[in-house]
Amino acid sequence: MEKCSEKTEGNQSEPAKQYEELICQLPGVLNSSVVFSEEGLSEIHILADSSRAPKRITRDVQSALTARFGVTVDYRLISIAQIPAKGSNGMRVRLIFNEISLVKNKEHSSATVSLTDGDQTYTGTASALSERSEVNKMICQATLEAVEDYIDGKVELTAADVREFDLNGEKAVAACVIAKKGDRVKQYIGSTFLYEDRGLAIVKATLDALNRQITVV
Repeated sequence: MEKCSEKTEGNQSEPAKQYEELICQLPGVLNSSVVFSEEGLSEIHILADSSRAPKRITRDVQSALTARFGVTVDYRLISIAQIPAKGSNGMRVRLIFNEISLVKNKEHSSATVSLTDGDQTYTGTASALSERSEVNKMICQATLEAVEDYIDGKVELTAADVREFDLNGEKAVAACVIAKKGDRVKQYIGSTFLYEDRGLAIVKATLDALNRQITVV
């Protein structure tokens, strides 16, 4: 598909053309359509590949239009449709663990997990009772909240279960994740060995369940 094919509409406004030319230069953008009404800028439609998260593209558009034209664009005016990037088999860049923070007392605990995709950070938080089984699910859920931030909440992700077990003489952990989108419900499982911190291992098991499924759940 050619990137940003030439427009044919004869009544397109000059500002719209300028905005589209700028937007089409942004990473991952294939084509764009900018609509003005009597009140001003009303819609920005973007066709992009799957190499960048929609939230990153939206922020790029906002920053670019502000820097070039001095306009502030409400993110709600921007709609993005994505198709698989060439050679990507429909998969986006994998999310990478950045940081985990745990706060515990006798009765309750909370977790904050941050993930990165390039220079963008996505954060999720969750809380639970301080029992180990609940804390493990809480860490999994905080990780899923960060993933939901990455995918703009398009899929509802829930920590179904987290189990520790022995495998060939080593400790391991598995995470079961439920993904719901409309009437569609799927389960995914991921695992890793407990060579390191338990919380970090749970984050990795959760990402193992979802990293190759983020664009298809």
